[in-house]
Amino acid sequence: MTDRTFVTSTTNVPKDMQFNPYGQQYPDRAALALFENLIYVNEATSEFMPGVLESWDIGEESVTLSVREGFHWHSGEAVTAEDVAFKLKLEIHDGAALGNVVSPDDVSVADETTVEVGLKRAVADEVFLYSLKPIALDTPPEEFREFLDAYEADGKAPGLTEKTLEEPNGTGPFAFVHARNQELVAERFEDHPDAEHVNFARFKWNYLQSNQKQWQALRTDTVDGLDNIFTPDNIAQSYGDHVREIQMPANWGMGIMFNHDHEHYGQQNVKRAVQYVIDRKKLARTAGEKMHVPVEVPCGLPGNFDGSYEDWLGDSLSSFDAYETDTDRAASLLREAGFSKDGGTWTDADGKTLSFPFKIPAGWNDWTAGGQSIVQDLQDFGIEASLNPSQSFWGDINDGQKYVVAGLGWADGKLYPYFSLNKLLNSFRSQTVLNFPSTVEVPPLGEPDGELRSVDLEAELQELAGLTGDAAKQKTQELAWVVNRHLPMAPLMEKIDQSWVTTDDWNTVTGDDEDAIVDYPQYYLPREGKLTAKPE
Repeated sequence: MTDRTFVTSTTNVPKDMQFNPYGQQYPDRAALALFENLIYVNEATSEFMPGVLESWDIGEESVTLSVREGFHWHSGEAVTAEDVAFKLKLEIHDGAALGNVVSPDDVSVADETTVEVGLKRAVADEVFLYSLKPIALDTPPEEFREFLDAYEADGKAPGLTEKTLEEPNGTGPFAFVHARNQELVAERFEDHPDAEHVNFARFKWNYLQSNQKQWQALRTDTVDGLDNIFTPDNIAQSYGDHVREIQMPANWGMGIMFNHDHEHYGQQNVKRAVQYVIDRKKLARTAGEKMHVPVEVPCGLPGNFDGSYEDWLGDSLSSFDAYETDTDRAASLLREAGFSKDGGTWTDADGKTLSFPFKIPAGWNDWTAGGQSIVQDLQDFGIEASLNPSQSFWGDINDGQKYVVAGLGWADGKLYPYFSLNKLLNSFRSQTVLNFPSTVEVPPLGEPDGELRSVDLEAELQELAGLTGDAAKQKTQELAWVVNRHLPMAPLMEKIDQSWVTTDDWNTVTGDDEDAIVDYPQYYLPREGKLTAKPE
């Protein structure tokens, strides 16, 4: 055991943090040390690993969850199956994805370490387990009981989002000590079942609001690691040799979202033309080729870093349109849709110019560089696009749909294809932000000129959620084909997350270790004894 403190960063003001996961100011990253997740997942392989749950048995009608013995709340009480069932019910009532397949009334406690969960319908193991992945044991029943009681009484829990918890009662390997203006500090919790692997005394988060401040902190050794921060090559090269980079597949990346209520950008030919115009290889290089790869076949499947999407498409791969850069094809599509080129600019039949401000979040360095590449391609083609980094991006997009065309992540961050397809075709965002229809017409897979069939997207996504094996593969191909033809969003790039750990005072593994590819190395590896302090 050492007296070392692992120092990292937070972009949240520590004294403003609140530890109510349903409220504002919840520190997502620090929470990974203060609370224990139900399960963990290797994002490169979709392999699930125990957290609070030691094991799971997923049947066609029900799931049995086994709670790992040895966990304690930081207040000292043992974690029980009652605590897990309480959390699952609260999550489902609050609208978690788990509610798509489980009713809160079907969550019950079998004994001190077993939770039984009834399923609404058969579900693939990956779909069920990924629905558990975001859930941490962070709601002690004595603090949140009134809200679950309210949900169960009339389906509402007024005051839940406003509840404040300035000193959390956690379940993770580090327990809260204090939160001040510039720092959050937690100390090793000796009653955590993995405490024997943790040989350092404290975790500390310094408030570093900007990327520039975090880069500088790593360069000057005032932090021991950063969990996930985009870092250009020239910055990375300024770090010492003792700074180790661990790359993690993000399973999402920049895409173009179209407002389908717009007179131009709801048209399939216009969306396809935009996809043909953008040079995705150049875009990835411009945004930072070390951290981005171009989407090879825009079909809604992640896995472009290792080509794993090809396994899902199988022999149908060659039937998909890869949308290689082809401005002649783009021009043909626009002419078919009634557009013409006048003075170098595309206009519709009424003389309205094909134009849009390309809205992206302000301060996202790689997206800003990439956005400039996109805008240049479109301008060269004759679409009057302009780059619009916006401080009010998220409110504009989610609350008021104040956009015409915008940059946004196209996939869901999970490798299993159901999730990205559901996000593109059937999610709240698809229906209420993109305004994409719930039913579309599509020709048979591989037959672009074949007879159209009507696809009820919600029904087919629900079907996919319950399929396994070859049946899941076939339905994945059919829905990927819908994305490829209709482009609810234009998938452009896939990114990789960059995590950093210093090795002068710390022993750790490289990115080749499968445990390093779990969100995030600074938080998961200590549990496995793979991030330890060197002797002082």
